[in-house]
Amino acid sequence: MIDKEVSHSLEWLNKFSQLNNGADKILVEKTVRALTLLEGLVESKLNFIFKGGTALMLMQQNNPKRLSIDIDIIIPKVSDSLLETLKQVSENQGFIRVEGQERKTEINITKEHFKFFYIPTHLTNQSEDYILLDILYEENPYQKIVETPFNSPFLFQVGEVQTVKTPSFEDILGDKMTAFAPNTTGIPYYKGKFSKSMEIIKQLYDVANLLESINDLSIVRKTFKRLAEIESQYRQLEITHNDVLQDTYQTCLCLALRGADGIGNFEELLSGIKKVSRFMFSENFSYEKVVVMTGKIAYLTRLVANDETEVNLFKGANTVKDLTIVQPHNTKLNKLKKQYPEAFWYWWLATKN
Repeated sequence: MIDKEVSHSLEWLNKFSQLNNGADKILVEKTVRALTLLEGLVESKLNFIFKGGTALMLMQQNNPKRLSIDIDIIIPKVSDSLLETLKQVSENQGFIRVEGQERKTEINITKEHFKFFYIPTHLTNQSEDYILLDILYEENPYQKIVETPFNSPFLFQVGEVQTVKTPSFEDILGDKMTAFAPNTTGIPYYKGKFSKSMEIIKQLYDVANLLESINDLSIVRKTFKRLAEIESQYRQLEITHNDVLQDTYQTCLCLALRGADGIGNFEELLSGIKKVSRFMFSENFSYEKVVVMTGKIAYLTRLVANDETEVNLFKGANTVKDLTIVQPHNTKLNKLKKQYPEAFWYWWLATKN
């Protein structure tokens, strides 16, 4: 279990930040507090599935890719005792209070949102901060549920390590593919007047990194199709899963060719790349890395659309020297070969006849 006295201490936050390239202490503390909240939910015996970016971060165990600070869970049905359960979790896990939050949504979806407030150990200009818990009321949409242990470098633990139910890597990928489709089922460029470009790039980052973590494309495909259908119904969109794949592909093309082709808001996407860097934990993040990610995701859309079963990962620059992308695809993608051979490899796979 989490040793809260150590994990919430300033000494722990300072040491962790120092050992991890000066990671943002505010975000590190929020990550620790989010996982503390999660442990409390597990101990409460609440019946839920843990999903989303923080679930993926925990599933990556000792090699997390990016920081994530919200808790997203699925519960099969509304419970009259939920608020009392959450109040008890708040008290047990060192939060000062929990509040329900009303959030307007333009889609027909049953959700609740709660803020768990705490007094930050790392002093900021805020006297208190919070962790957001998003609850989606829905039956399990995933193909495979696994028990994921609380093995995280963000935590100091003692005694028995807790586990939590999460989707498999393949299910998480299928889910996140529906989220990286900004013109259909995904996070849109704007909600009202507020830009969501950073959230879009977080999805791009997760999808691209998951390509190398999967073993069964059939699970990815089934979960993607199911969730694309569910999300389309929520939004009252008359589209198919292939329309969602095309949205993702066109967004990748827009990014790879700097807005010269594809369908997307390149300036907003570029803004998201700049804003998301403080959330990146394991590497420096830049447009150059995004170019490679666009190729991976474009290739993934082909794998899912064509019912393919094997992933051909990049094996080195020599593999692309004799390859060419031909019409009707945009031959400007050939310019990637010299500077971004890995990106070119995946774009070639995505476009080959």
